[in-house]
Amino acid sequence: MRKKYLCILICLFANALAFASAANRTITGVVISGEDNEPLIGASVYVNADDLKKAGASQTSLGTITDMDGKFSISIPEKVTRLHCSYIGFEEQDIVLQAGKDTYRIVLQASAHTLGDVVVTGYQELERRKLTAAIAKVDVTDGMVGAAKSIDQALAGQIAGVAVTTTSGAPGAPARIRIRGTASLNGTQDPLWVLDGIPLEGTDIPEINKDNDNDIVNMSQSSIAGLSPNDIESITILKDAAATAIYGARAANGVIVVTTKRGKTGKPVINFNTKLTYTPNLNTSRLNLLNSEEKVDLELQLLKEARFDILWGLTDPIPVFPEKGKVAAIMKQYNLIDIYKEQGWNGLTPEAQNAINKLKTINTDWNDILFRDAFTQEYNFSISGGSEKVTYYNSLGYVKENGNVPGVSMSRFNLTSKTSYQINKILKIGMSIFANRRKNNTFMTDTYGLINPIYYSRIANPYFAPFDEQGNYLYDYDVVRSNETDEKQGFNIFEERANTNKESVTTAINSIFDVQLRFNDQWKVYSQIGVQWDQLSQEEYAGINSYNIRNIRETNKYWKNGVQTYLIPEGGMLKTTNSTTSQLTWKIQGEYKNTFGDIHDIQIMAGSEIRKNWVDNQASTGYGYDPKKLTFQNLIFKDEAQANDWNLKTKSYKENAFASFFANGSYTLIKNQFYWEIVIHWEEVCAWMVLIYSE
Repeated sequence: MRKKYLCILICLFANALAFASAANRTITGVVISGEDNEPLIGASVYVNADDLKKAGASQTSLGTITDMDGKFSISIPEKVTRLHCSYIGFEEQDIVLQAGKDTYRIVLQASAHTLGDVVVTGYQELERRKLTAAIAKVDVTDGMVGAAKSIDQALAGQIAGVAVTTTSGAPGAPARIRIRGTASLNGTQDPLWVLDGIPLEGTDIPEINKDNDNDIVNMSQSSIAGLSPNDIESITILKDAAATAIYGARAANGVIVVTTKRGKTGKPVINFNTKLTYTPNLNTSRLNLLNSEEKVDLELQLLKEARFDILWGLTDPIPVFPEKGKVAAIMKQYNLIDIYKEQGWNGLTPEAQNAINKLKTINTDWNDILFRDAFTQEYNFSISGGSEKVTYYNSLGYVKENGNVPGVSMSRFNLTSKTSYQINKILKIGMSIFANRRKNNTFMTDTYGLINPIYYSRIANPYFAPFDEQGNYLYDYDVVRSNETDEKQGFNIFEERANTNKESVTTAINSIFDVQLRFNDQWKVYSQIGVQWDQLSQEEYAGINSYNIRNIRETNKYWKNGVQTYLIPEGGMLKTTNSTTSQLTWKIQGEYKNTFGDIHDIQIMAGSEIRKNWVDNQASTGYGYDPKKLTFQNLIFKDEAQANDWNLKTKSYKENAFASFFANGSYTLIKNQFYWEIVIHWEEVCAWMVLIYSE
């Protein structure tokens, strides 16, 4: 009887085992790093408690870890459809299980939070704990960028010791960046920009001098302006000599290293964002400018001052203040200036008094008519993703920024494409393309900068009206820097806007090709080829009915054989400028790092960089221009000496080639937190040529 019951129990136990085996499935696989395709030892592979509950399992936890080869095996309930995999320093990944598939290859990507502990210097990646130099890193986020349309403007107020000032308020105007103050009196003061390991050419901001101090609105953009902040992952700024030594003398003003976004293994990720920015009209109420009544009273008071006898009667006395302004013009019209100086207001005729009183009733709000509310629109689209072998990141962007001055704007279209291929466990190649096209519209500046509305609105008289009752232009003769009124050089800012134009179109392409050989965790060889091409096409036009042309004609006339002759013929002016900047860079470097006994850490890097750049500038200016016939007229020179002073066509060509060699070695005693580093950089100019041609 006992044997009978024992046989029954054995059968029931066997059936239970068979049922349990049928209700479970065994999942096997391997977990590897997406950085170097090396297996991850000790990675956790587990089933979430909620998934176990949904599958009807009695246990509340189920998991395993990978072995020395990164492999794992786990038995899970049949109804479980998802596994989780995690590892310190890597992003957690969910694996959706497929019917009939029991073996999986899981690739984990490095965590963005862990990457924050690694600083990219352009030549290598260093752990933050090993840094002894002054290096700052900032992640580029929507909050950091704000309403800025370029990355140089977005750096304002982000990092201590980095001063960022805009050259002007015009759309697309570059920002002047100074890292720990000014490092040079005569040379360039701008930092070196590095894009994904490749230094950029043409990022210097022109200095303001006597030739362009009135043209601050039209300061040229730097080559970094075409890069969309939406495509940037982080920015690292190297501040002191210890941090910038690896770059040599060109990094005397600091280095700004830009790291762009890249694709990650996984399903395609699509992002689209748009920004609409409203910029209200400028508010000048706090400037406390004079109104018309106050300005007229001031002019009357200045005209009372007696003339100054500078040579004790040998010459006619001169006025203490220039006899300019509408009040002086009215008194000159009635020949009342001398009478006014003697008798005051009561000495003026009723006609003159009425004309002066009428000025007090005109109050032109220059801020209201010269400026406007501005709207800016920005659109960005990106798609990224990849597999174990290939990752990609592609983006498109468009920006249209309108200035507070009507007719002043900037537009930018940019394209970014980055692809990385893992050929095998050792070889990895990548290609990046950054292309953009920027267009700026503004007005052509004049000798005194009167076209600048910020400046003109501060010096224009409040009683001056720019149009008459019929809508015709009225001319301002008081803003011109002359003691006497010149009827031939009247200025009207609205006429100037209608008859002048300056358009700049910049096309830029940056391509980076890289190859990486990673033999193991200790040895790595890395090479990059960078190609940069920037082209600027600029056209400046001033019509015959502009103050710009009238001023040039009147200031360049002469007498010859008793006849007054104008050097500049009647007509407009057209100036075209074409500039091309090209650079080719090749860099190769090797790196070795190892840790001995868990306390001695050694890292050695050495390499070479060869670069060559070309700068080609051409400019031509024509006068007597007829925009309908597209024809020019010759200048009428007084003599050969005067002809030599006018360079209507200029051409310059500059070519440079550099070879540099660098090495970096560091030793870290982890136990005592001791760090020692040595940097070597040697550079030589291999070729240098400048050709300047003018006629």
